[in-house]
Amino acid sequence: MKTKIFIYLFVFTALILVFQLVNSSKVVKYQANTIAEKVAKIDTLAQALAQVESDYANSIHFSLDQNNEAQAYFPDTEVKEIISKVEDKIYESNTAKGENALILYTGIERKFLINKVKVLNHKWAIADFSDGSNWGELLIGYSIVDNEVRLKVIDQLLYYNN
Repeated sequence: MKTKIFIYLFVFTALILVFQLVNSSKVVKYQANTIAEKVAKIDTLAQALAQVESDYANSIHFSLDQNNEAQAYFPDTEVKEIISKVEDKIYESNTAKGENALILYTGIERKFLINKVKVLNHKWAIADFSDGSNWGELLIGYSIVDNEVRLKVIDQLLYYNN
């Protein structure tokens, strides 16, 4: 009788051990696959981040924020203050009555408004404008005289929406 109980216990224990072995191997395989997927995703994201950082470095190359030589023209003034003044002066043309004074073109649906401005260096800024269906870009020269921003449109172009 004791032997039968020990045999049943041994068989039961062996079955539990086999079940645990099979189950743990499946769990280990699942976790290994999950880790491999996560590592692949991290690699993809790291490559995308490197590309974004490279694109960003290229895009700020033409920016007063990053151009030390252009910043030297304003030794006593904060660069962000200059950028803000120039942008404000350009955006101010949106609030004028009638057509925008900086844009030579006449809007079809409504007057052209400046959407975005980027100060390139100590003399130039570039702006994007649109009337809702057509859009274009301006190259604007600026100077700061007696703490006042003076603007001069150097060139502009208009893209037509076909």
